[in-house]
Amino acid sequence: MRFNLLGPLEVFSGDNPIGISGHNRRATLGFLLLHANNVVATSRLLQAVWSGGAPQTARKILHNAIADLRGVLAGAGPGAPELLTTAPGYLLRIDPRQVDLFRFHELVEHGRAELTARSFDTAAATLREALALWRGPALADLIESGVRWPELLTVQNAKLAAIEDCMEAELAGGRHHEVIGELEAVAEAEPLRERLAGQLMLALYRCGRQADALTAYRRTRTALVDSLGLDPSRDLQALERAILNHDPSLSLPAEVMETPPALASIARLEFGEPPPRPAAGVTLERKRVSAVLVRSEPDPATEDPEDLGELHDEQTELVHAEARRHGGSVRGSIGSTWLVLFGVPRTGEHDAVNAVRTALALRDRLCRAHATVTTGDALVSLSGRRAPEVAGGLLAAGLRLLADVPLGEVRACAVTQAATSHAFDFTDQGGTARVDGPVTTTVRPFTGPMIGRDRELGRLHGLLDEVRRWQRSHLVAVLGEPGIGKSRLLAEFGRSARELREPVRVVRAVGGEPLEVLAELVRSCAGIEADDPFATAAARLAETVHLLLGTGHAAAWAAAHLRTLLWEPNNATLADSVPACRALLEGAASTAPLVVLLDDLHLAGEPVHRFVEDLAQPVPLLVVTTGQPEPARRDTTTMTLEPLSDAATARLLGTLTGRPGRQYEHLVRRIGGNPRFAAEYARVLPEATPSPAWRWAVCQAPAVPPTVHAMLAAQLDALPPGEKAVLRDAAVLDDPFTPEAVAALGEYDLGEVVKLLETLGRQDLLRAQRRLADGIRVEFSFRSPLLREVARSQLPRRVLAEKQARAGEWAAPPTEEASSCS
Repeated sequence: MRFNLLGPLEVFSGDNPIGISGHNRRATLGFLLLHANNVVATSRLLQAVWSGGAPQTARKILHNAIADLRGVLAGAGPGAPELLTTAPGYLLRIDPRQVDLFRFHELVEHGRAELTARSFDTAAATLREALALWRGPALADLIESGVRWPELLTVQNAKLAAIEDCMEAELAGGRHHEVIGELEAVAEAEPLRERLAGQLMLALYRCGRQADALTAYRRTRTALVDSLGLDPSRDLQALERAILNHDPSLSLPAEVMETPPALASIARLEFGEPPPRPAAGVTLERKRVSAVLVRSEPDPATEDPEDLGELHDEQTELVHAEARRHGGSVRGSIGSTWLVLFGVPRTGEHDAVNAVRTALALRDRLCRAHATVTTGDALVSLSGRRAPEVAGGLLAAGLRLLADVPLGEVRACAVTQAATSHAFDFTDQGGTARVDGPVTTTVRPFTGPMIGRDRELGRLHGLLDEVRRWQRSHLVAVLGEPGIGKSRLLAEFGRSARELREPVRVVRAVGGEPLEVLAELVRSCAGIEADDPFATAAARLAETVHLLLGTGHAAAWAAAHLRTLLWEPNNATLADSVPACRALLEGAASTAPLVVLLDDLHLAGEPVHRFVEDLAQPVPLLVVTTGQPEPARRDTTTMTLEPLSDAATARLLGTLTGRPGRQYEHLVRRIGGNPRFAAEYARVLPEATPSPAWRWAVCQAPAVPPTVHAMLAAQLDALPPGEKAVLRDAAVLDDPFTPEAVAALGEYDLGEVVKLLETLGRQDLLRAQRRLADGIRVEFSFRSPLLREVARSQLPRRVLAEKQARAGEWAAPPTEEASSCS
């Protein structure tokens, strides 16, 4: 089924339209679709359908409308949405891809990512594809009947924001002549949107219409003053001044203006030139960045410029595709040399690993290619309206290194090697390392000894006993900070469950694309290994289906779709794969208790979340997940892993290094009870026999290991800008700190700082404590010293020095003169 909201409400089954008659039924369906996969309270639904006041029989009318809609959905066959009664109201459970509004949001997100990656042509095409889904105002037919829901205004604003992003991509590509008419029409319809006004002014100026550009500014200023009593923003005023002054930068496409035309020009920034002070709205931040430089040497026999141009276009498209696949962004090119950055604008936990993967993939896919990967700190200029700018030594180092790399090889700097040695094999090449290939196709989880989790492991076994005893399913959500040992607990529980005296079947999968997760569950259930020949794997699947589901029509249907899921993934659909996989797992649980372990469930998306919550048949089935917020099912246990005790952390370090745990007292406090952090520190500790020098190194606490730094930086980059700014300012202060100190340091409103600090506390990044002294005084401290250290390291030196001076002035006791005046 398909549901179209971006225009009059339309419902299709295949290509056949389905009529939904009556305002009440259409309004109920429209409101539920706007809140798809979320419970809508009955009172809220009544208010939405009857905004002018519900009649006394409104609840009965609503129940009848719900029943009619269920009948329509039930008649649509497999894959149709489900309309469920869930306290305190109703839930429309639906595949988001069936709703044009959700497809619009998905395309816009892709387009914005491409815009950030400076792929302007691709971004414009993607955003126009999203805008093409609109057929008029959202739910136009309901609006005509008097509906005025706030959600519709939000959807309309999302469309306008997408238009602005599209115009930014078009202007960045130099297509101001093509879009000027479109911009004039939209800006006239939305006179208060300053971003649209600025884009129109820029397009008019580049078309040689300076007077019209200034007229557009005055028109916007008049609208703002008359409607809101406000002057235009500083950015729009600065644009007007630039137009008046014929600023040369305005005549250049944004891509030329923001990205130097050659990598050599980019590298010029890397040789010690001081970065300019940030403009208004721009934030400077130190970030750990990985840079890939890849060069393809053209075939000497190819000399025709047209042939070389076509080859360059094909290779550029390939480079962009590989960069996107691994989470990087292409930031520049000169000839057949491309630059791909990882960690900009947001840090990822596996940036260095993904950079090396990208370099290896491009070496293999490009003609006569070689590549380098360099990792280190860079100064990044972040702005909400422009692509990030990067300065540091990485690019110059990469260019120097690339000149000495033979064709067909990938070389990495020492920092990259240290950050990725767990995933790749290297050969030393005198100061650099040649990448020989991956150790594994996935980043290996921490597999060290499990210490200090006996209570949690016993609790899982107790729940397994209850599932077996009561013959019913149960869901366990294991929560905790990154690195705390959630995956390790799942692995240990799975191993110990397999060794129980009574037979237990254990299947496991890791979050990813929904169809891949389902396929991994099927392979695990059938005992299919990755290197099994096709004939062997097919025989095992057939035998498993026969054993668990029998030989009837339902078993044959499930077997056919499971074969498609495993060996024809391009032809598989969630509508068929989900029920087939569910039947297999529930069939397995009917023969013996079944444990389903799903790691990193947050990466799998809504379809797998719903699949997990629907595994609720009266069979002995225990589902244990990590990375999922607390589910809505009643038969759910939430288990939050707390940090290890200092004694357990020291014992873990001792086990990992083979040295007495008591040697690590100072280091234990920095690790904060995180097993993954302990493992990473164990890798960087000296390997020599204990000596005074070794003890000194431990007491001095080594620098934050690259993997730990990446994990914590990724957490910080996932925060909204306000929370991140407050957290970094707090890192300048000593623990514990007060909201008043943070407000003074960042010149924030105290009430707003308190709210942000409390939010950070609920996210377990900070800990709050109250002290009884002249009333109740609230203080905060960082969850771990490492988090504070990484947050502090993101501040540029000049900014850090200024904040430290301001913090010292605020904390200094008042002088005698000041005291006497008070």
